[in-house]
Amino acid sequence: MANDFENLCNGSGLGDDSKDGCYIATAVYGSYDCPQVWTLRRFRDARLRRSPPGRALVRLYYAVSPALVRRFGHIGWLRRVLRTLLDGFVFHLRRQGLAGTPYEDLCRGPSSGGSSFSPRGG
Repeated sequence: MANDFENLCNGSGLGDDSKDGCYIATAVYGSYDCPQVWTLRRFRDARLRRSPPGRALVRLYYAVSPALVRRFGHIGWLRRVLRTLLDGFVFHLRRQGLAGTPYEDLCRGPSSGGSSFSPRGG
C-alpha cells in the first residue's frame, strides 16, 4: 500500500504549494501567514486533499486562482466582499475545530513527515 502522505504530496498532481499557494485568501487577508489563512490551509490539507473530488477542487483552484487574483485582486470592494464571505467560512471551520494557529503546509516544512500532522493545531 502506498504511503498516503506521498500520494497527497507527489501523486495527486497538485503542483507546487509554495508560499504563493493560497492566492485568493492571501490577496484578501494580505498575508499567507495569518490566522484566517492558516485555518483555510488546514481545511485544504485535512479535508479537501483526503478525497478525489477534494483533490480535483484543489487542482482547479490552483489552476484558475492566480489569473483571478491578477485580474481582480486590485479591486477593493471585491476584496472586502470576499473577506466577508471567507470570514464566515473560517468561523464555521473554527467551530468545527480547525485552528487558526501557525501552520506548516502538509507537503512543506520540517513537520511534513506526516506523523505530527494535526489539523486542529497544537
